[in-house]
Amino acid sequence: MEGAGGFAALTSGEIRTRRDGLSDFLDAWGDLRVSDLGGLGTRRSLEFALEAPGQGLPTDVKVRYSEYYRRTSGDWDITKYHYEYFDIGRGKRLAYHLHDIGPRRMVPHAHCEDSTELASQEDAHHLRAVELDLREAHQQFMKLYASDSAPDCAEFLPLEISRIG
Repeated sequence: MEGAGGFAALTSGEIRTRRDGLSDFLDAWGDLRVSDLGGLGTRRSLEFALEAPGQGLPTDVKVRYSEYYRRTSGDWDITKYHYEYFDIGRGKRLAYHLHDIGPRRMVPHAHCEDSTELASQEDAHHLRAVELDLREAHQQFMKLYASDSAPDCAEFLPLEISRIG
């Protein structure tokens, strides 16, 4: 069954399998905290917070992956995600989001900017992006980390296209 966006609806067991598989996948990259909230109600969230390199070393990057679900007909449909990367030394944030923007439903977009921390609120500056799975976003983020490079914000185009002129 197809859920919101390009994501298939998941059963409760599949959500647990996803949580556990992603925990194993992400744990190798640093200190990981995982939360799975709301599984008994109609709304649920998975969050993976990672600090690298971990193991008591000074933190170079912070990453937070949050996925939000709503129960429909017994299965869980994704309602939005926020995949966030913060390069502490460079003061740069790169984020991939999927959620409603005004009347537009489930809009994939990015944020790339100077920052002093991981964002807790979203600004109005949206950039074009495609839908990503958490693993795809993580691969992009860890490629930046491993190459000791800042995100290139100039590579992103504005979300809104002006057809005037």
